[in-house]
Amino acid sequence: MTFKSQISNLRFLLFAGVLASACAPPPRPAPEGLQQAAERALGGREGTVLVMDPEDGRLRAVVNPRLAFEQAFPPGSAIKPFTALAALRAGLVDRDSRRACRGGYAGRGTEIACSHPRSASPFDLPRALAYSCNDYFGHLGERLSEGAFHATLASFGFGARTGVNAGGEAAGGLPSGEWGPAAALGEGDRLLVTPVQLLAAYAALVNGGRLHRPRQGEAPTEKERARLPISPAHRALLLAGMRSAVGYGTAAGAGLVGVFGKTGTSTASDQYRTQGWFVGFTEDGRLAVLVFLRRAHGSDCAAVARPIFEAYTGLGPAVAGPQGQEGQPVVKVRRVSEAVTEQLPLEEYIAGVLAAEAGAEGEAEALKAQAVASRTFALRNLGRHAREGYDLCSTTHCQRYVAARGERGRGAAGGTAGTVLRDRAGQLVDAYFHAACGGATADLEALWGEAAPPYLRGVTDDSCATMPHRRWEQVVPEARLAAALRGDARSDVGARLDRIVVAHRDAGGRAEWVALEGERRRLLRGWDFKIIVGRALGWDVLKSSRFEVARAGADFVFRGSGFGHGLGLCQEGAHVLARRGASYEQILSHYYPGTVLGNEEGGAEHGSVGRDGSAWIRPVVMRPPRADGRLSLASEHFRASFPAGADRGAVEEALRALEAARADLRGRLAAAGMRPNEPGVVELFAHETTADFIAATGQPGWVAAVTRGLRIETQPLGALRRRGALATTLRHEYAHTVIEALGRAPRWLAEGLAAHVAGEGAALARVKTDLHLSRGELERRLARPASAAEMRALYAAAYREVLARIRAEGESTVWRRVGAGG
Repeated sequence: MTFKSQISNLRFLLFAGVLASACAPPPRPAPEGLQQAAERALGGREGTVLVMDPEDGRLRAVVNPRLAFEQAFPPGSAIKPFTALAALRAGLVDRDSRRACRGGYAGRGTEIACSHPRSASPFDLPRALAYSCNDYFGHLGERLSEGAFHATLASFGFGARTGVNAGGEAAGGLPSGEWGPAAALGEGDRLLVTPVQLLAAYAALVNGGRLHRPRQGEAPTEKERARLPISPAHRALLLAGMRSAVGYGTAAGAGLVGVFGKTGTSTASDQYRTQGWFVGFTEDGRLAVLVFLRRAHGSDCAAVARPIFEAYTGLGPAVAGPQGQEGQPVVKVRRVSEAVTEQLPLEEYIAGVLAAEAGAEGEAEALKAQAVASRTFALRNLGRHAREGYDLCSTTHCQRYVAARGERGRGAAGGTAGTVLRDRAGQLVDAYFHAACGGATADLEALWGEAAPPYLRGVTDDSCATMPHRRWEQVVPEARLAAALRGDARSDVGARLDRIVVAHRDAGGRAEWVALEGERRRLLRGWDFKIIVGRALGWDVLKSSRFEVARAGADFVFRGSGFGHGLGLCQEGAHVLARRGASYEQILSHYYPGTVLGNEEGGAEHGSVGRDGSAWIRPVVMRPPRADGRLSLASEHFRASFPAGADRGAVEEALRALEAARADLRGRLAAAGMRPNEPGVVELFAHETTADFIAATGQPGWVAAVTRGLRIETQPLGALRRRGALATTLRHEYAHTVIEALGRAPRWLAEGLAAHVAGEGAALARVKTDLHLSRGELERRLARPASAAEMRALYAAAYREVLARIRAEGESTVWRRVGAGG
């Protein structure tokens, strides 16, 4: 049974925790605390974990030192940042170099496929690192000389012992002889690294070039083994790729927060099994974690690293961020023009954003839509300025904000309080917004070259086409424009500018690529061209990248439409839609198609990205009506039965939530060294009304769902969706099917663990109760709670029991106990 309670948005809570830690850095845990966390995280899996202070090389935890120091392995994609650095130093690539992936690399005796999502736009270096694109790095390896590669790797200590104070250290090996791209990809048996070598090299890359001698159990007496020259521009590109790897790339499924890093998967010496790597760092650079696992992938290693980082930051599954009025999150905003940092409750902050971003808006529904978009943006981006000691700034870099907050802004914020936008898997969306789209919103991938979720692929917008920015024109003298373009290497064509051509437009009419001709030729993204011009000549010169350009004598004439980047909510279009009678829900649905409204506490503890990196799981089979008139919709592992009049979108969302829950639970069990016991196809049976649910299940109306065997029965899915409880309800119920398949666990353990997996922990931790029950009494009362209030209190008590076990033993041990019968 699942109580329809408030649900925790742990993604937000973790970001809030990162912000708090940046404002007041936490004391470093004792070495034995990190050692215990590392041992629990690895559990019974064959591998090693190293935890290091990148600033001095001190090893703060070592698990399985024989594997860590005495054995060397192919590094797989974990070597790619060093391959990239060698290529950057050789001038083979730069920040503007791009290559379109063809699905894998095949050449010179090496054949390896790419596992990342296909992309219509070419990859630059950070994105190639994020997705670990084998096509990109294989072809880079063809162009890279053995000497350049060998010199870079040798300088970082590869091929030589690190001097760690442990006996029997291996030296690894650098490739020699016939050069091939396999080494650049980290494959084969000629490039071998030890885990401690790899971690020390990454630490030097991150800390600015200080290569330390790793030391166990003592303060290092040597500060540096070597000082390596690393160009700040090169380092920035590599770190951008590592941040993107955690943000949306190969490590995204681990749910890491405030961490950047790189995964790697290599073929073992038996040429059959794989072995995984992950090296990650806290954003403040104070902690580095390496995980190596046999018979695993890099994404598995990233998942193992997560509880170690959480032990360091103190951000466990039920740790909340700072709270303000009535439990609201607290936001630290920097008022840039006044050089003042203000701390205030979230809803007060949103009122100030509305005063700045939509102060002239007269349509209430448009204001509400802006409030939801701004709230979602704020929660999604908490910690953006953590290093500076605050959360968000008051400029367009984040969201504009003013301290004077009027009643209209307060009304719109209050009227939508707690409401946010989520994708179909329960994640907070990237709620970009802008002044005017000019007739069509932008596609993220075409605009910025980043992977675009479905809700940021652009929509037509006839409403905006009637507003003031539907047309604009600017005349810019050639000499002035050429001088502006010389200020950036990407656009520098020399002293004269002969011609500007829009080489390619996206589906919405924006200039995706712009060609410049003068003393030299340049090709750059249309948005980059707009930014370069704006930075030099003023942001109003080119109001958007939706323009045409023509030469007129000594001038260039730009004619365009729209104002801003064009992503997401169009403020002028929203105004017109509201004036025509659209609700704020309809406005948001138009500009962010496929998203759903939820509350700020409705997110999952883990991200919903699938194990294969996909974030969008489509139902694959639609079955004809049954004899009783019900319809069936199926995904890969689930089947939904629902009334013909049900909300089809809610059914699809439910299947996506179940697929995401399955992927999440498989990862948890794998981290515990347990083989997932597939219970079979689970049926989701959605009732048409609450009365039908009560009659069929015998449960009271305040219960959202009940699970019996492989059948989950729910109240109407549309109702759960409107309350923001759909995804969490289904995560909880699916967890019960898995727990039941593992063994016979007591009810208190099953309910508490299901609540933990579903992400309900923070909400349950806030439930105030004076219950002090033995486990036997808790077990008895959970069987038949008398009221919604009692049920909530009992669930909170069960969750606290389970949380205490997790903190004492680690989640992996708790799962193994479930498999052993509790």
